[in-house]
Amino acid sequence: MGKLNFNQAMSKEKILTVAIPTYKRPKFLDVCLASISDSVGSLPVNILVMDDSTDETNDHLREKYPSVKFIKNKKNLGIDKNICACIENAETDYVWLIGEDDLMRKNGIEIVLDALNEHPKIPFLFANYSYITADQKKIFKSISIKANTGITSFKLFFENHLWSAGFIGGCVINRPKFLNTKYKEYIGTYYAHVGGLCEASFEKEIYIISEPLVGNRVGDASTFTWSDDSFGVFQGWRDLIYKLKSIFGTNSYQKSYNSHLNAHGYLKYKFLINKKADNLLGADSVKSLISSHVSMTEKLRIRIVYFLLPKFFCNALRLSYSFIRRKSLQDFILH
Repeated sequence: MGKLNFNQAMSKEKILTVAIPTYKRPKFLDVCLASISDSVGSLPVNILVMDDSTDETNDHLREKYPSVKFIKNKKNLGIDKNICACIENAETDYVWLIGEDDLMRKNGIEIVLDALNEHPKIPFLFANYSYITADQKKIFKSISIKANTGITSFKLFFENHLWSAGFIGGCVINRPKFLNTKYKEYIGTYYAHVGGLCEASFEKEIYIISEPLVGNRVGDASTFTWSDDSFGVFQGWRDLIYKLKSIFGTNSYQKSYNSHLNAHGYLKYKFLINKKADNLLGADSVKSLISSHVSMTEKLRIRIVYFLLPKFFCNALRLSYSFIRRKSLQDFILH
């Protein structure tokens, strides 16, 4: 990868916006903005915050980060509409999405600008990421996907790694190409940004950066703003790729579907036990899941965990596992 001439780039029009969709988590947003600002430094990059709070929650951060553009939505848009609003309201050719509770590594902006400078017409760039603990101090998993840095066909990415683009911090999106798709038809799945980038990248080549540039915060239900509808989020992914089936074909659809199952363990015992521990596997959730698009094996697992495993037992299992595992985790370092 050739090095970007940053002195030359500083005199050019900005090509990249780092955009954060946020909702009432100012402490996390503050830390996230600090990590992004540190990575940007004097490089020609915009920072945009799309604030879905609709109140004064984040107003104090406007003064702390005067170079950041804050847009407060007039009404609450919801997760996927606000993510799309980040892309719609950016003023550059590329938009790097990142969650409000995630962290950017020091070299992240430089590496992405370098790649975009070398490949200025790609529809999508995937930036690898690490999974970090809820307190943002430890690494659960050092790298999301194993892939070589460089150009690859989107078909292969769709079949093997599309699930990883569900985390917005891995997505650097060509804004004009995205806006030229029917991305709004995917709103309601929680993953309209993925639907749009898939359409924009169909039968094209994309770029992958193998080095993890972002820390993706994960943990229990308290980690996620969408935790009350966690099953809806995962079912939404199934709805998303089913909608894409007509574009990518049955074979690619099935491979993508299976790769998502394998990556997240959705509706497997560990997943269901965690949800029971979080008090999210209730009667209404079970009723909805059983009547939705799930296999007979998945339905059996759901019933076993719901009816046979008490919440205190599931919580004890998770706490024990987390305690043992944390002892072996490495520190997450931004620099």
